[in-house]
Amino acid sequence: MNNNQMKHAFFGAAVVAITIVGCAKENGPDTDTPGEADRWITISGSMMDEKPGDGNAGTMVYSVTPEQAKDPSVSINVFDKGMHVKSQRTARLQASVDGKFLYNIQYTGDDGGIFHKYTVHGGKDFRRDGAEVATADYVSSSPRWLKALEGVGIAVRGTANDTKYTGELPNITHQYTSTKIDAITLDLNDPKITKTTSFELRLSEVEEAAGYHIWRIDMPVVNKAKDKVYIGAGVRKLDPTSYTIGDDGVPEFDSDNDAPAAWAKTIVLDYPSLENPKVITSSQTRGSTNGYRSTMQYVGDDGHVYQATIGEGIEGGGSKILRISKDTDDYDNNYVFSLDQALGVTGSHIEAWKYAGNGIGIVVYSLVNGDGNRVGGHIARIDLNNGTGTKYSIPNEADLKFNQIQSIGIDGDDAYVAVAPVGQDGNIYIFDIQTGEMSVGAKLINKTGNQYIGVY
Repeated sequence: MNNNQMKHAFFGAAVVAITIVGCAKENGPDTDTPGEADRWITISGSMMDEKPGDGNAGTMVYSVTPEQAKDPSVSINVFDKGMHVKSQRTARLQASVDGKFLYNIQYTGDDGGIFHKYTVHGGKDFRRDGAEVATADYVSSSPRWLKALEGVGIAVRGTANDTKYTGELPNITHQYTSTKIDAITLDLNDPKITKTTSFELRLSEVEEAAGYHIWRIDMPVVNKAKDKVYIGAGVRKLDPTSYTIGDDGVPEFDSDNDAPAAWAKTIVLDYPSLENPKVITSSQTRGSTNGYRSTMQYVGDDGHVYQATIGEGIEGGGSKILRISKDTDDYDNNYVFSLDQALGVTGSHIEAWKYAGNGIGIVVYSLVNGDGNRVGGHIARIDLNNGTGTKYSIPNEADLKFNQIQSIGIDGDDAYVAVAPVGQDGNIYIFDIQTGEMSVGAKLINKTGNQYIGVY
């Protein structure tokens, strides 16, 4: 489908929405009698704490049928009618592929690190299922985690250690910075911790001497063979020649933000043992692979893992999608998908994406401006097999902020994205994975400072 066809499909959907807005159910679907459904679509929203869009006052969830989600005459009010998911800050939600279960690990606070499983029954009816699981002793009260495999969750933590040096203060010589890696596996069907691991991880001698080290990890996924775990990584660089001495007498080497970023890296562990860690390196981009709130890597139909990167900015040519080979468990450095090149844009930054099958992906992205800030919000359909993409036209693109987005929902051939500016109403948008056509679904009722961040 070309751009003109995309615009035509959007215009037709918009006309439908305008003609029936008068009968929109402003009170939303009936939450008292949600009924039964074979598939629920759960919508999540984060609430403002101190600043609009900070998402630090917790998360609300509400579920509707696919028919309701697609109906522009339906209004969904997550913030007034939904259930508050336990979490001091934005909850890190995951869901089963059939939409029947919702999973959460509370993020920060007194109950940070507590895992809960919910069964989904429509409206605000989410029921606790199975044991409460405490993970904080292993991966902190604010773990990064994903449903890494259907029925399996993996939570991780990466902590940079104090930099090693030789000599006596103030005459010291920088050596290296290692990283403490903690990881656990969770049984999501019968909630419990099934495996834990902890180890020290170092980069190559050349990288260490230059001041590079892993500082954050996230987005674990299990490969198709179910024998490896890939964990995304963010790498920082210190200046080996410049440091200050803290109040505790420990030297802190200064950040070196002007130097080239490290080549993209991923941590690989054996699964399910979580043993034999190694770091693989891409020669295609200097972006990070740990993402922020949304899944960044997926197992493709062909068995390879497709992994989005962030942080390249304008000078680095924008976000890429890399490929980890099913045959070598290492990067296929002959493959790279450039979102900038596919869409003809500059400085793309992938906020979230979803592998939808047959090499097709739905991408939510912003653009990095000359000041280095991410601006606007956009959606595109990409083809990883031929390196192409088509941007959709959606309202309020300049005002949209997808930086907190957590999930793009998939049900059959439909992909669902919650689209609403911070503090303003919006809609669910539905994208036909096969044809590329876009339609406008249910209205999303917002509140000041809040934002819609996911569909499951």
